[in-house]
Amino acid sequence: MTIYLMRESLKKLIPDDLKDAHAGLLMQRGLTKWDKDDKQAKAELIQKIVKIPAPKKDSLYALAFTRWVQATSDTGRFATLAAGISGRLYTGLNSAGALETGISTHHTYGMPLIAGSSVKGIARSHAESLGLDKAHLTVLFGDDSDSGSLKAGALVWHDAWFIPANTPPFAAEIITTHHQDYYNGKQPEADEMESPIPNQQIATQGNFYFVIESAPGAQAWAAYAQNLLLQALQTQGAGSKTASGYGYFTEAAEEAQRSIRNIQDAQNQALAAQQKAAELAAMPAHRQFIQTWQDEMAAYTDLIVTNNEHTELYKKWRAALETAAESPDLSAEQKAKIAAAFAVKFFLARFAVAVVLARRATEFFARLGFRLAGDFRLQPGDAVFFDFPLQVTGDGGELAAVGKAAQVDGGTGASGAAAAADAVHV
Repeated sequence: MTIYLMRESLKKLIPDDLKDAHAGLLMQRGLTKWDKDDKQAKAELIQKIVKIPAPKKDSLYALAFTRWVQATSDTGRFATLAAGISGRLYTGLNSAGALETGISTHHTYGMPLIAGSSVKGIARSHAESLGLDKAHLTVLFGDDSDSGSLKAGALVWHDAWFIPANTPPFAAEIITTHHQDYYNGKQPEADEMESPIPNQQIATQGNFYFVIESAPGAQAWAAYAQNLLLQALQTQGAGSKTASGYGYFTEAAEEAQRSIRNIQDAQNQALAAQQKAAELAAMPAHRQFIQTWQDEMAAYTDLIVTNNEHTELYKKWRAALETAAESPDLSAEQKAKIAAAFAVKFFLARFAVAVVLARRATEFFARLGFRLAGDFRLQPGDAVFFDFPLQVTGDGGELAAVGKAAQVDGGTGASGAAAAADAVHV
């Protein structure tokens, strides 16, 4: 008997080359017909599901996964683990209705998911097998025993997300039952006379991102639980049919680990930039000017003096100095602090482009109340750093190319240093 499960007008909405379909929805609603003796429709649907590729970087799932990794990047609150399935994984086999097979998937995005309750159960089973005492088990997992003592644990075991990489999330499997009547209790013994019954299934593969969240002050417990979970995944496995070799994990593939590291690094950089911006906003105006331009020059350590970037940097700095020199919001003392902060003696040791910039901006230093010439004097033994190595030699301030860091061999005055700056800017 054949039972048709889908209207003809809907069948054309499920082509053979699905690229971004919701696998969970297909498993629950994608079967077009059911026939006890003909499993062709089931096989065709399974092939459509397993052809769903790994999510692309700009897909909705990849963006959601990125947000999840960003939200769990705080190492003071979360312990995370990336682990890869060594073969295939069965989880949620009984969740797909008419298809008679299934995989736990994310409700919104349709990618494989290991429920947090399952992750917690895997870790707890392993902890109990190790003989951990009840007090430790209560901290890790809580206490919901029949004693009536309901205590929440110090940790939250979150769902494990599939890591979008190059590995397709789903795979077709066949599990063959050899003694169905015996297993169903219709025969007292397996007599080897029954026909094998192949059963088409869907499994998942790839890498998963596990997250354990700790209560305040319980980060050490989260780190302990992380190691406990990794041991459980490696030695006991997860999901169904672990006795047949399914569900065992190893360390995640390098590509998956690199993907997570990149997201976490970008998040940490963004947080650092936000913190730095907040600190800058809290500074007085003259300190903001100093810090902003010190950071700007520090970013140009490899700048070639004679190229356009150097000229543009000079124009920007000159405009900024002019604004600072004429600003009524800065006091004479604050302007003097700006000038002192950009003294050439500090530039020489820190910024490759600074000497030339200072030389070209002399007039603005003067307007800031700072006499550049008095500070622009090099002494024997002083290090001079440029974008290409130079050396001040003799009283006349002649220049000669030397090693990476040059030293002043003979005494020179302000005119010699000025000649050095002029010679650099060609």
